Amino acid sequence: MSQLKIEFWPNFMRLALATIWIYAGVFEKLLNPGYLNPSSTSYVGITIEVLMQGPIMKPFLEYVVLPHVLLVGELVMIGEISFGILNLLGLMTRFTNTVAFYTNLIYFLSAYWVDTEEYGINLLMMIIELYLIYKGSQDFGLDALIRRKFRQVENAKILFIAGSILYACVIFYLLFV
Repeated sequence: MSQLKIEFWPNFMRLALATIWIYAGVFEKLLNPGYLNPSSTSYVGITIEVLMQGPIMKPFLEYVVLPHVLLVGELVMIGEISFGILNLLGLMTRFTNTVAFYTNLIYFLSAYWVDTEEYGINLLMMIIELYLIYKGSQDFGLDALIRRKFRQVENAKILFIAGSILYACVIFYLLFV
């Protein structure tokens, strides 16, 4: 009889990351009535305009994000909630954390100059996401159940490439629309 081996750290980090993403997506965006309201002080467009003061991401924010600020705001909200739920379930862990890594990279490069609180959390989350891309969800999550049927699901390279392509497609869509 084989025993189920559950590694503590990958699962702990995955669940901790899930709570951060769910909190950010649900409480800071979905339940915030001003997040998508242009007349509100908590409007996502105001945040983008403030972040445009930083030198590295200014062209990206000005020419790609700002013209589609409502769409980007909705995508960010849906993405953050999705990252949280998928990490909580341990489903598509490597793919999810690849896309989440790119999201945090944009957050980090946009806000690194604001203060340590802003860039510190994004840097920490990127490190955890890289760890989870490498380790996967292990044996505590839906990935483990799927892995028993389809071995290719755990191919880290394929999932990293798929997540990278998805993120690039979204960026190119925003750039050329």
